[in-house]
Amino acid sequence: MNVAGDFYVVDQCCTACGVPTHHAPETFAFENDQPGASCYVQRQPTSPEEVDRALMVVRCQEFGCIRYRGTDPVILRRLTEADSGDQCDAPLPAGIRPVVRNHVSVEVQSRDARAWESDTVLERFRHWLTDRRHQTTSIIRSGSGASFSFAWTQEDFHHVMVSPIGDVPGRWLIQHAGNLAASETIDRWLMDAEELGTVRWYSQEEWTRGLLGQARPW
Repeated sequence: MNVAGDFYVVDQCCTACGVPTHHAPETFAFENDQPGASCYVQRQPTSPEEVDRALMVVRCQEFGCIRYRGTDPVILRRLTEADSGDQCDAPLPAGIRPVVRNHVSVEVQSRDARAWESDTVLERFRHWLTDRRHQTTSIIRSGSGASFSFAWTQEDFHHVMVSPIGDVPGRWLIQHAGNLAASETIDRWLMDAEELGTVRWYSQEEWTRGLLGQARPW
């Protein structure tokens, strides 16, 4: 039932986990609403945003049922860096290894936000998280920086730190000690935060070396 194209669902592999239709409902669908029904690719992605969502399905799925058979070097690199290269049919690019981008620089988009302190930035993130039923700790200030932790479950908290960048008001570095899923959570908040913009993501090495970074964490 898969339409022709780069993304496909392996026949008789689907366990109805719900990940594909949750993250990319425009691309994936279920054949019917009966127990044991399989998902399939109903339409290939047609925009960069739809490609992003389809790639998130490839990365977040439980049993490797969704695969990428294309040869786009950018997509192959992204999946390799996200430690999902085994879901690609084409040969992977040489010299690329898994990487976690857990540093992100942001700048204000509004005049009012230029006067924020680091704890104000975190408070906005904390409010966004609690609206989505995440658990959070209290925000702790330390000099010009601030930090707190958030979790999906009681046992798996991710520590987040914010500090100003340089002497220009309204520029911050946000970093965390978690995994790629934590970066994606922060990224979704930044996409919703109208006051913040000019987002660049870095690994620890990329930030230390002063490299350009990229617009998304993977």
